[in-house]
Amino acid sequence: MKLDLDRQPLGRSELALGGNLDLGMPAGRPQSAEVTGTLVVQNLESRVLMSGTLRAEGRAECGRCLEEFSLVWDVPVDLTVLRDVDTDESEGVTLLILQTKGEVDLGESLRECAILAYPHSLVCRDDCKGLCPECGIDRNQGTCECEEQNVDPRWDGLPE
Repeated sequence: MKLDLDRQPLGRSELALGGNLDLGMPAGRPQSAEVTGTLVVQNLESRVLMSGTLRAEGRAECGRCLEEFSLVWDVPVDLTVLRDVDTDESEGVTLLILQTKGEVDLGESLRECAILAYPHSLVCRDDCKGLCPECGIDRNQGTCECEEQNVDPRWDGLPE
């Protein structure tokens, strides 16, 4: 996923992106994601601004039943490519990439955006019943004879 600064027209345009990003996340989270979407590109005198929301899709592990499922999440993108290395730009909310001419590889910046936008709690579906804490059976697949205990162990040491 590259942006050719030399061929980018002045003013506002769109950049269609699509491809596989290697995320390199820990086990249970996607190692890679298919990212698609369109960014709005504003080619100004000394910088190129890119913004938009991309769609990422990867394989993840459910936090309740531990089954693998396909996860789709939105990736907000706000990037700035500076053409002049000697600039007085201060760090802000945008991600800065310094480049004088030619192509800019957006892969690492888009990878960071995808990881930052990744959801914290993962559930394969809203009605997932999870695993039995006693015997470990997947409650979505069947039932067990274990007794349901609604006791919170954090209260055990307190007097009644």
